[in-house]
Amino acid sequence: MSFIAPWMLAGLAAASIPIILHFFYKSRYRTVPWAAMKFLLTSVEQTSRRLRFQELLLLAVRTALLLFLALALARPSSADRHSGKAGDAVDAVLVLDVSLSMGAREGAKTRLDRAKDGALAVLANLPPHSTAQVVAVSDRAALLGPVAASNLELAKEVVKGVELSAMGTDLLPAAERAVEALSRGHSPNKEVYVFSDMQRRGWEVQGAALAAKLRDVSAAATVYLVRCGTRAPRNVSIIGLASPSGIPHTGERAGFAVLLRNSGDEPVRDLTVTLEVDGRGASKESQAVPVVAPGETLAVTLTARLEKSGLRVVSAAVQADELDADNRFSRVILVRDQARVLVVDGAPSDVRPENAATFYLMHALRPVPESAWGAYHLQPRAVSTADASPALLADMDAVVLANVPLQPPGENSPAALSDEFIERLSAFVKEGKGLLIFPGARMSPEIANRALGDVHGLLPLRFGAAKVGALRPDPNSIDAQSFLAPFREEPLSRLDQTSVQQWVAFEEKPESGAEVLFRWTDGSAAAVLGKSGAGTTIVMGTSADVRGSDWPLRHTFLPFVHASLARLLGGRADVHNRVAGEPARWRVGPEAAGKIHVAIDPAGLRSRLGAPALVDGLQMVTLAETSKAGVWRIATDEAEGVPFAVTPDARETESYETLSDVQIDERLGFKPIHLVAADDPGVFSGAERMKREWTLWVLAAVLALVLFETGLAWYCGKGW
Repeated sequence: MSFIAPWMLAGLAAASIPIILHFFYKSRYRTVPWAAMKFLLTSVEQTSRRLRFQELLLLAVRTALLLFLALALARPSSADRHSGKAGDAVDAVLVLDVSLSMGAREGAKTRLDRAKDGALAVLANLPPHSTAQVVAVSDRAALLGPVAASNLELAKEVVKGVELSAMGTDLLPAAERAVEALSRGHSPNKEVYVFSDMQRRGWEVQGAALAAKLRDVSAAATVYLVRCGTRAPRNVSIIGLASPSGIPHTGERAGFAVLLRNSGDEPVRDLTVTLEVDGRGASKESQAVPVVAPGETLAVTLTARLEKSGLRVVSAAVQADELDADNRFSRVILVRDQARVLVVDGAPSDVRPENAATFYLMHALRPVPESAWGAYHLQPRAVSTADASPALLADMDAVVLANVPLQPPGENSPAALSDEFIERLSAFVKEGKGLLIFPGARMSPEIANRALGDVHGLLPLRFGAAKVGALRPDPNSIDAQSFLAPFREEPLSRLDQTSVQQWVAFEEKPESGAEVLFRWTDGSAAAVLGKSGAGTTIVMGTSADVRGSDWPLRHTFLPFVHASLARLLGGRADVHNRVAGEPARWRVGPEAAGKIHVAIDPAGLRSRLGAPALVDGLQMVTLAETSKAGVWRIATDEAEGVPFAVTPDARETESYETLSDVQIDERLGFKPIHLVAADDPGVFSGAERMKREWTLWVLAAVLALVLFETGLAWYCGKGW
């Protein structure tokens, strides 16, 4: 128990007044003998005992009356000393969860709508002279205002303007902001309201730190946890949109796999999945999905015609369920009329062309009759190391190095790739282009580590020793989410029939960040992928000719080369595909270097980004705020801008499991006040403060004692 006015407890001393009067004014008399009184002695003794009892009872009632009156003036309460009580000013912090799952509908309203209604009801019922601050939280927190915390009307407008994000849930940043906000308040009475659906993930991302921080909050304020969702929504989300298996080019009708996931507890029936390019709804393709079972992930294949080259936005949508926020998924792809590939042959052979390092590779890059080479979407150009000049990279989209000798330090060998070419190749990749490396007998692992890896960072993993023996690729080592996933199934899984005689080992290090695409049957890495700047490098463990393996002679070689090039050429579009909350950066050309850039959000609203800034020697403009899912654009006033596809945080919809009040209390180590944001906002009327204050009950006891004392005094005052 605590007291709102503890100084009034001094009134408890008044309870001693009846006692003092009782003893101080006790009747005094002297004994006077009288014979007639002897006959009344027995009756008097009986009457005096009754009178003493009545006097003591009156004394006790009057003493209790004063005690209860003092307690009432001290305003006893079951709340902590820092809690807001009825009528007292409060410093309130309202935390609104704006993560993706708060967009789920329950009845006619979303969870966020219920949270906002509850927050407005809290503001409407705060005592006079209270202050309020509003915090929005997803996986990060932002203090929204108001600037003047005492302006409750402005706080209401802030709450009304809170918008749903496409990000995940983590309540720790909100707890940290709440501590900061409370420290700026001056009232001893503080309250923190957390409006959330209590999704398990939000409590587990940083569970221990969150519990500790909320305990700190509870030491300074009364904590209200307001549940804004009472059941798991019926929901199917789009968690992925796989790019075409080949290289997107104009004139083709490309197939895309739309990945659906039901993370709810019940099946979702009668869905419709659609696919469109650049928002052209008239030409979109649709497919009906009868049912998606709970926990099921389903791939739906749809096609779209790619009519224009450049950065194109492919969007998939699903209808209809109870959570709209994850029903649309967009992806930016780079569509080309033709892709130009420079192939550097480190072992050319004019006498026996089939012995050249790139003989089979060039056939794989142009698997059409010679008469159709000019119209084919891949335009490879093979050159020797002596002819590989930096100028050739000017109009290329990707480079392939096949058994290329490199310059030893301090030497200038005409047979090796020049330092100038490697210098330009490094910048070429970092600008967003692709590099594919096939080693061979002429490529020294030690020199390659220094020239390509140590100096320019083009190797995902350092080369180890060159080896000779017998190995086979292991298709089962390919990740199911990899662009090489088709090689896990027939007929491409026959990759394991390839016989490898010569290969180069890799020095695997977990901290390198490299992705192992597949492994040999002995478990060692066979091919690795890594990022260098905005570009991508794929390094094979064996050569592209028959001296290293018989792979170039097998049917799996051509689809592997095309899949690898598609991944490398698609790397330029990677920077245009972001998850909600990730910043988007765009390198501007010289023509726009001095211009002001703006961001256009999915709703068409513009916000100023300012002039480009120099980042790592490049003129870059940065879009830091990407909380909304959809297609954003970075533009100047004169241009349409470049697109960036922002997708919802898929981790948020993996599970909608929530924590019960008991589970939350166990995690926190204390018991906050749990409320439910229902249709009736009366639960936020301030009655909770009144329920925790006992003053009315104590005053009721005072009244009862007054009535009892009055009746008792009348009864005792009757003549006998």
